[in-house]
Amino acid sequence: MAEVLPFKGVLYNRDKVAIKDVVAPPYDVISPEEQERLYTRHPYNIVRLILNKNGNDRYTRAREYLHHWLEQGILKWDTLERFYLYRQTFVFSGEKYERWAFLCRVKIEEFSKGVILPHEMTLSAPKEDRLKLMRECKMQFSPVFGLFPDRGGELYRFIKRSTLPEPLFQFTDEKGISHTFWPMRYNERANTISKGLADRTILIADGHHRYETALMYRDECSMSDPEHHPQKPYNFVFMALVSMEDPGLLVLPTHRVISGLDLPTTTLWERARRYFERKGDFTTLSNLLKALENAPHYAFGLYPQGGPFSLLVLKNDIDLDVELAYLAPSLRDLDIVILHSLFIERVLNIAPQEIEKEGRLIYQKDPGQALRDVQEGRGTLALFLKAPSIARIEKVAREGETMPQKSTFFYPKLLTGLVMYPLWD
Repeated sequence: MAEVLPFKGVLYNRDKVAIKDVVAPPYDVISPEEQERLYTRHPYNIVRLILNKNGNDRYTRAREYLHHWLEQGILKWDTLERFYLYRQTFVFSGEKYERWAFLCRVKIEEFSKGVILPHEMTLSAPKEDRLKLMRECKMQFSPVFGLFPDRGGELYRFIKRSTLPEPLFQFTDEKGISHTFWPMRYNERANTISKGLADRTILIADGHHRYETALMYRDECSMSDPEHHPQKPYNFVFMALVSMEDPGLLVLPTHRVISGLDLPTTTLWERARRYFERKGDFTTLSNLLKALENAPHYAFGLYPQGGPFSLLVLKNDIDLDVELAYLAPSLRDLDIVILHSLFIERVLNIAPQEIEKEGRLIYQKDPGQALRDVQEGRGTLALFLKAPSIARIEKVAREGETMPQKSTFFYPKLLTGLVMYPLWD
């Protein structure tokens, strides 16, 4: 059973700062250029806590900032244990969306228990980084983004009806995304949400590294705490939960750029012919992406240095049950797995360990940036994907399988800094 509870959060004091100036995206999507912009934007921007620039001292420096801001009253404790409701309103491809989340603490469970499910693989380095920060600051700054099944959307509608008349924070960011944030007193209405989620599984949409870091931190603390109690703060993870039936739940692909590839284009096409049909060349990225969107299953776009833009589709005579017999059926059904297993590993002859240890892949949410990476020499081949459906992601997770790292991009990202979850009593 999922144990979903309120918590007494730490928030920015809106009497001392404008929330728009001090929030930031999650640490793992902040480029060096954006890090610099956030540092410049405001001296109390949360980037100084989640992605401090002070080299080897960045964790202790983040702790010093945190304690100083608490002493100054820049940050303050909430007075009550609460859920917090968070609405994002945005436009994508000309269409308006609205996505609702509620922020809470959730009892940490090992994935083997089937209460909380991952869908992507993780790497060791990000977890080591976040664990060092958590040890120093004893705070979870960014929520893990979780999804819950909600057949018929009953809880989704209930959550929408649970806001107070006046939000605590409301602003529009530089990307035109509107953020509205309400504290929600833990009353009978909030208790209905807790009870409604008790018999449901939670699928991690984004923040796998943060969840696994919280699990590692919990294990460390429980080993060293002689008075270990199940309600200790470190037994919980900070989460933002969204209904799978939310109409604003938008999942986008994460594209790939291959670096260090020394393979003539003619050889590339010759090797690819073993598994894929080349369905045509396109003069622009926009035309390729339109063709990809309308393409059948098992298709992806490709752009080598010098072009052209091409669409590759798996051949009809390829038996995936034979070619990928070592993988679960739910994985064989994913474009991203076909790309990694048949194209990257077999056509390009790049082993999975090279991807992690040697950084052979650059991950890009923006297809235009993936193209520029190749055109400007940072990569040698760009690969463009369609997003998997929520149903396919859920199926993989329920079978206990995981997709390749960065298989999905849930848009937009949840901001960091609206509220934080402290790990001390």
